[in-house]
Amino acid sequence: MSLRLRLTLVVAVTFALVVVGCTYAAHVSASQQLRSETDAFLIGRSARFTNVPQGELPRGGQDADDGRVGSGPPLSDPDATTQILDASGNVTGYQPGQPALPVDATDRLLAQHGGHSRFRNITIGDDSFRMLTVALPNHGAVQIARSIEADQDVLNSLDARLLLIALAGTVLAASLAWFIARRIVRPIEGLTSTATYVAATQDLDHPIDVNRRDEIGRLASSFNRMLDALRTSREQQRRLVLDASHELRTPLTALRTNIDLLRRARTFDQDQRDELLGETDLELRELTDLVSELVELATDTHTEEAEEQIDLGELVDRVVTRQQRRTGRNVILDTEQPAIVVGRVTLLERAITNLLDNALKFSDVATAVEVAVRGAEVEVLDRGAGISAADLPHVFDRFYRATTARGVPGSGLGLAIVEQIAQMHKGSVTLEPRDAGGIRARLDLRGAALTPRAPEPAHDAMPSN
Repeated sequence: MSLRLRLTLVVAVTFALVVVGCTYAAHVSASQQLRSETDAFLIGRSARFTNVPQGELPRGGQDADDGRVGSGPPLSDPDATTQILDASGNVTGYQPGQPALPVDATDRLLAQHGGHSRFRNITIGDDSFRMLTVALPNHGAVQIARSIEADQDVLNSLDARLLLIALAGTVLAASLAWFIARRIVRPIEGLTSTATYVAATQDLDHPIDVNRRDEIGRLASSFNRMLDALRTSREQQRRLVLDASHELRTPLTALRTNIDLLRRARTFDQDQRDELLGETDLELRELTDLVSELVELATDTHTEEAEEQIDLGELVDRVVTRQQRRTGRNVILDTEQPAIVVGRVTLLERAITNLLDNALKFSDVATAVEVAVRGAEVEVLDRGAGISAADLPHVFDRFYRATTARGVPGSGLGLAIVEQIAQMHKGSVTLEPRDAGGIRARLDLRGAALTPRAPEPAHDAMPSN
């Protein structure tokens, strides 16, 4: 069932239920009003019997030609049927030619002992009546009934008219709902058509025209942003594949050459063979690192890791300790009011490790690398060769190798991974040259911090070697 038809049915059924409820309420209200008027009429007619002086009997009886017995009020009424009961509940007066009114045990008790007046509906033959039984002052009771056939006819006529109005209103509401639903669903149909086209053709350059500001307009805008994101992602993947294929050729070619030499060089002495095996092992390690970083960058294997609150000072201290143990280099750590950040531990460790690896790799082994934690910012400072102004804008590009770094082992992916991790944590990473030589790498995680940011530290405020 289409959305348009569902909306039409919902509106039509809702309107029908409302109209039926209003019809029922109108029927009940009209019925109660007519009944109230009938009851008021019967009470008014009973007053001439309940106000008769003690001992005075109502006129009327079965033996009188004019329907009279005693000196009380006449029983003959053109618009009501009246009947008199004695103290035993027997009929002692009635209107000649009028139907007899039914007397039950409750009516007899009322005639014998008195009590509150009693209303009830009765049926005589095929006609319906509303009857009032009232106790008389000198014992006995009077029964007064009035036909309510006319009231029933009014209610039936009202019900018929309300039913016709309900049917006409429901048809009109369904027609309007169909028209409105058609206008509402039309942009959604456009979205569906575009999504179907994109899925069938893989053509992401097919945005939807957005000319409205309601929910559907926002949905179309979100769809266009999704297409932009998919287009960007596909372009990044294409460039990654092209770059990766280019970068993988170098170590693979070197490996193939070394293996061919080992296979054919039966006259090589042990030193030459050891040298070839060492170069092969080095190429294998670089190839392994390159593949690992490619997988890390392309698939983001840690995205399923749960976020948690992380003490940035403890995290950096753990990374620094591990790197000192691995490299034997001197790393100076300085922390000041480290922040608590919300993020993924493994990713943040990887980002800080990559920055520290770069600093250790491109600085002299005799110099110390400095790491500072200021609130939600981490700085890694070295005194290496630095980066030229021409290379600085490209250091976060994938596979980019600065001129001074092309002789150092590496894949050119480390900083690209750091930037990706920083963006995942609503942060950023920057590199800038230091005045006395070297590089300052700053990882800004203020977007993920739970504590207020510490004051901005002055550049090169730390002592350097």
